[in-house]
Amino acid sequence: MQEWTISTSGNQTTVTASGPVDFSFSGISGLPFSGPELAQFSLTATSNSIGACGVSCGAGDSLTQAGYAGTFSFIDEGVDPGANLLSGIFSVTASPSTTGAQFSSHVGSSGASFNASATAGTLNQLVMASAFAQFIGTTSENASFSLSSLIPDFATAVVTNNQAYPAPGPFTASGTGTFSSSPAPVPAPEPSALALFGSGLFGMGLLARRKANSSKTA
Repeated sequence: MQEWTISTSGNQTTVTASGPVDFSFSGISGLPFSGPELAQFSLTATSNSIGACGVSCGAGDSLTQAGYAGTFSFIDEGVDPGANLLSGIFSVTASPSTTGAQFSSHVGSSGASFNASATAGTLNQLVMASAFAQFIGTTSENASFSLSSLIPDFATAVVTNNQAYPAPGPFTASGTGTFSSSPAPVPAPEPSALALFGSGLFGMGLLARRKANSSKTA
C-alpha cells in the first residue's frame, strides 16, 4: 500500500510519499519496454511557511500552505533498472508564501491536495526530467496530487491572525495525481504522449503535450 504522510515539527511541515507503482507510456516510440513498467515512486518536500486560512481556521475552513521545496521520482525497476521514468524538483523562487509547491486542505476534512506549477515567468518552480522525454524549452509544467482517506481528519496547530501550520500529525493518506507539460518538439521519440501509472490506492498520470497541439485527456 502506497502511503502519503504529512507531519509538522515546530515551524516545518514535511510531506513524503513512497511505494511501488506500475508506470506505462503511450505514444512514445523506441521504448525498451511495453505496457506497465514496475517503478519505485518517492516524494519528499518541506515548507517553513505558515499556512493561510480562508477565514478563521475554524471547522470547514480552508488552509493553504505554500513554500514547499523538494523532489519526486519514478525509477524503473523492470526492464531498464535505475532508469529515470519521470522526476521533478519543486523550488521556492521568491516569497515562500506565494511560490514553491503548496499543500491545501480543509479543517475537519479527510481530503487534501499537493500542487506545483511552473510557467514562462516562473520556470524553476517545477522542473521535470525523464530518460524518455525532453523538457527543454517548456513554457509550463504542472503537478497536481489529490489525497484521500486522510487519517486523522485534517486539523491545524495554534492559529494566529488567521494563519496556522498543519497540526503535528502525522496524517496519512492515499493519493492520485496528474502531471502536464508543454515540451518543445524534439527528434524521435517525440515527447507528445500520454503516460498513466499507478497501483493499489495510488495512481498517477502524465500528460505531455506538444507546444503546437491542444492537450489530450484520458
